Amino acid sequence: MIAANRDILAGARVLDIASHDGRWSFAALQAGAARVTGIEARKELVKGAEDNFAHYDIDPTKYQFICADVFDALTTEDLDVDVVMCLGFLYHTLRYNELFAHIRALRPRHLIIDTNVMPGQEEPVIRLVRDKTAKQQHAVADAYSHNGRALVGKPSTPAVQHMLETYDFEVEDIYDWQSLIAQRPSVTGVADYSKEKRVTVRSKLQVA
Repeated sequence: MIAANRDILAGARVLDIASHDGRWSFAALQAGAARVTGIEARKELVKGAEDNFAHYDIDPTKYQFICADVFDALTTEDLDVDVVMCLGFLYHTLRYNELFAHIRALRPRHLIIDTNVMPGQEEPVIRLVRDKTAKQQHAVADAYSHNGRALVGKPSTPAVQHMLETYDFEVEDIYDWQSLIAQRPSVTGVADYSKEKRVTVRSKLQVA
């Protein structure tokens, strides 16, 4: 996700949506990004990210972590970005129109998405799932969640492409995880990619 995108990350202002403990923001800086801004709703994860960056003595002018609901931050924060990374978030929401409209409004050059998907599905469809909002790896409680659960969606790969194209993002690449994994059979923790249950998509905004 990072090495294959060094060409667009180098010198870029990067927005990391649902930035967790800052791991991908850190990687983007290591790949040459000029500055990263992370949005994360869980306070403990934002603190973890700030602690991690302090531990590695990262220049404070090169990063910012915003503790807020993603959709609130996208509408209220003054964000100036070249690349948006949406890694591990798309399957924790159903608010796709809002998400893609807000991202497009930022006018980034590129958008990178990594998400769980429905394998083997050739139609642009979305499967409804209920996340338990108390779990850190699930959706965060918001105005639409109820009784400790949030309705979220698991899209098919064609659905991801369909949403991107609807908001003027041209798919440049769907990363070939299967070939990479085949070359490194000893690598663990990538079962979802090997079984095509997770994809990484790079896209480019087509509006001048």
